Amino acid sequence: MIERPDRSPKILLVLGILLSVLLHKDIFNKDLIGVHLWRQAQNEWNIRNFVRTDNNILNPRIPALNLGTYGNILRYEFPLMTWSIAQVQSLLGESIFITRVIMFLVGILCIIGIYKMIGLLFQDEWVAVYTAWAFAFTPIFYYYMINPLSDVWAMCAQIWMMVFLIKYIKDLHLRHFVLSGVLLMLAGLCKLPYFMYGIMLATISGYRFFKVDHSLKILICNGFILLLISVPVVTWYWYAMKDWGYMGVIKGVFAPGGRDHLGEYIGFVFTKWLPFHLLNMVSIGFFLVGLYILISKRIFTQATRWILIIGFASTVLYYIYEMNMIAKVHDYYMLPFLMWISIPVALGIQFFNLLKYKAWIIPFIIAMPFLAYSYVNSFWSIDRNGYKTDWFTYDKELQNAVPRDSLCIILNDNTGTVVPYKIDKQGYVFDKDDLPALWVDDMIKNRRASYLYSDSRKVDTSAAIQPFLDSLILTKGQIHIYKLVMNK
Repeated sequence: MIERPDRSPKILLVLGILLSVLLHKDIFNKDLIGVHLWRQAQNEWNIRNFVRTDNNILNPRIPALNLGTYGNILRYEFPLMTWSIAQVQSLLGESIFITRVIMFLVGILCIIGIYKMIGLLFQDEWVAVYTAWAFAFTPIFYYYMINPLSDVWAMCAQIWMMVFLIKYIKDLHLRHFVLSGVLLMLAGLCKLPYFMYGIMLATISGYRFFKVDHSLKILICNGFILLLISVPVVTWYWYAMKDWGYMGVIKGVFAPGGRDHLGEYIGFVFTKWLPFHLLNMVSIGFFLVGLYILISKRIFTQATRWILIIGFASTVLYYIYEMNMIAKVHDYYMLPFLMWISIPVALGIQFFNLLKYKAWIIPFIIAMPFLAYSYVNSFWSIDRNGYKTDWFTYDKELQNAVPRDSLCIILNDNTGTVVPYKIDKQGYVFDKDDLPALWVDDMIKNRRASYLYSDSRKVDTSAAIQPFLDSLILTKGQIHIYKLVMNK
């Protein structure tokens, strides 16, 4: 009699995904709000402008006409995520629900990818599904999987790149190397730092040549594949980086003052982010036990050990280089570590052998989603924005006060994207209660600015600005909207 495969692990995986859907149910229709709103709003503006203005994937646009290049074009990572979502919204209509659903689906692919990766490494479906469950309810992933950040797409490609790379180590089939390379390319396009994992593919190619078959033909073939997948990444960032001169991420720790607080940042990672963001509290024990096993024993084959060491070392070097930019704020820059953290977590789970000690299973399953939900749910809060709450409280009234296609002067917003996102207007964005009268004159006469949105009484009551204000259209809390004098 043929023994039927145990489907229980896959059922548990599906249940975990469905539970995540249930816990996120109030977020799917929630407008952008809360922690790290800047890049989310910027990405959503890219989507809006692909839908409304210019569907050319090479021209991601922000709302601030005075902050981008060539008007409001601002090229960072290749806008594959925002352009793809825009194509769906072009068919179904603009909606934050569509954005969040697509992000969530990519998040599900991340969870399934971890399940596949751990299953290949450990040949144990129960270890794989418990690790995938732990990954799904890691607070940092639980929050970002439904928010429009291209880092999630890059991480998804990173995880699946690893899946096919492990398959290639096991069977040496060229198709798995090609698939791993294509996913590496997508990861790098979505977020440049993820392209560092190309060193893993180069390492395994060299390992195969020197340790396995000494085939120069295969080495050249693999090298050609790596060269081929590098072309789109190098081409885009060469094209985009010409306008990056002001960006601190390029200089990293070599920027002036970049090494002043490195010890403080490292301490913060180990005391705050690692236990509370990168690990669920329930996973800490598994992680520590697994880390000890990983360091003290040879768990994997030599080829697998090499790529794991090289890949993890690359991630650490990336963090060290960008540590001053990440500081204590940009936790989403830590997402590349989640794949590596999952490995010692899996080793810890394997050590405790949860399948035998069934009494552990119920608290393990119940506690992790509850802890993720209770820790993260406040992240989607008006109090976590860092901007005056009136922009969020009265956003609909502020949107409807003037026609959507009106070009506006907007202040205060140091991001150039968040306030324009909430009022759904484009134009010229300023901050620091600073708006020179000569600039206002130029924006009215030569740049078609017709309204002023202001939360600054210092600016809109100043004697220099008053002559440019025709009438007060609307007041909502601290926000004033003025029609500008058009004959100035």
